[in-house]
Amino acid sequence: MTYVNALKKIYSFPRTAGAPTVERMRLLCRYLGEPQKKLKFVHIAGTNGKGSCAAMLDSILRRAGYNTGRYISPYILDFRERMTVSGEMISLEELCNHTKTVLDAVCEMEKDIESAKNGGTAPFSIPKAILDGSTSAIPVQFEVVTAIGFLFFLGRKCDVVLLECGLGGRFDATNIIDPPLAAVIMSIGLDHTELLGDTPGKIAAEKCGIIKKGTQEVISYPQSPEVMAVISDACVRANSRISVPVKRETELTHASLGGLDFTYRGKAYKTKLAAAYQLTNAATVIEVTEALNRVGMSIPYEAVFEGLGRTWFPARFEVLGVSPTVIVDGAHNAGGITALCESIDMISGSIGGEVTFALGMLKDKEPEKALAPFADFVRSGKIKVSKIITLTPDSPRAMEAEELAVLLGGMLECVKIESISSVQKKRARDICACLSDIGEKDAVISFGSLYLASEMRTILAGFLEGYEPQI
Repeated sequence: MTYVNALKKIYSFPRTAGAPTVERMRLLCRYLGEPQKKLKFVHIAGTNGKGSCAAMLDSILRRAGYNTGRYISPYILDFRERMTVSGEMISLEELCNHTKTVLDAVCEMEKDIESAKNGGTAPFSIPKAILDGSTSAIPVQFEVVTAIGFLFFLGRKCDVVLLECGLGGRFDATNIIDPPLAAVIMSIGLDHTELLGDTPGKIAAEKCGIIKKGTQEVISYPQSPEVMAVISDACVRANSRISVPVKRETELTHASLGGLDFTYRGKAYKTKLAAAYQLTNAATVIEVTEALNRVGMSIPYEAVFEGLGRTWFPARFEVLGVSPTVIVDGAHNAGGITALCESIDMISGSIGGEVTFALGMLKDKEPEKALAPFADFVRSGKIKVSKIITLTPDSPRAMEAEELAVLLGGMLECVKIESISSVQKKRARDICACLSDIGEKDAVISFGSLYLASEMRTILAGFLEGYEPQI
């Protein structure tokens, strides 16, 4: 099997499959020998911040001497980013081999399900929801990829795996693991409301599905009172200890495009991640390291300091250039865009000129609600916006650039808006043409979709490489 064929096979599975359940994933892993039961995990859920949390913890634990696995979703540049061990992506050979193993298990599982439906026997009990057809017998893409990840992490003999939920928590494919070393709930806001609920409390209840009886340590990002009540109740039911970073014990001492210097509980730290929200993300991660120390790991302050200082994560307020300033961010929902605007405000003193925004949205992200904080920020006058470029992300769920331009035109009547719907080479040319009047003191900020962030990183890097300041 080649890498291209492996990806084709993975993408041939459906994205969704009837009523949500973890039983199909549990069954698939039984056919694989239950690799997840031979691993230790830190399980991470939340609306925003999961990837940053996993990246920081990965960097810290590696400095503490641990062989760490990291499982994230989605990827930015390369599919193999979704699963790494000690910072190294899964190799082409490993991906192909583990994909074949999972596909073979799927075939066996499907044969046994069909036999059971016809009165035959199967080596494992087939869930009732599959037998009665309320959910599909065929795994979905995320289940297949997660199973590949479990095999990869086991084969690489990981000491601990930083496991990011794909969607929600209670019915997420990752939630078949035994109680983890720690369960982490990052920032919770409104996203995927059609699947998880239409209030932060309902969404929190789904995310808290990862808090199982037997989980000693739960760490939460500081949440709203509504969300915090749900998390606290889940911890009481599971008899888990809960830790939350204390904002008054977090002090930002210096902020620039190069990152943040801060103190937490009287100790000094720094991070190259420049977004304002990374301050609280980092404090949450520090609390996670303390929790892991309580369950038997050994993570000294020096490893935390060095690990935070070396963490890098693409498309999370990623600074590609400083003259002009060029930033790429994957913010795509109201919470993420609010945090992005706070970060822009924090570093606005570093921008001496005007700002051009380039953005695209997915239709299922409630674009008008998601962009409301952005519109408020632009109207506030805290920065001078020269224009907004709307783009069509490379996704079947994309909102067309022209439609987005109309939406923003109604929200921001006094800002120049241009739409670009061209693709591939023409797109890069057209975007760079729109940026031809950018001065050295100006800024270009792209956001709105992680699908778009991947493409814009390449386009904007090319723009910077060929940049010639206007005289």
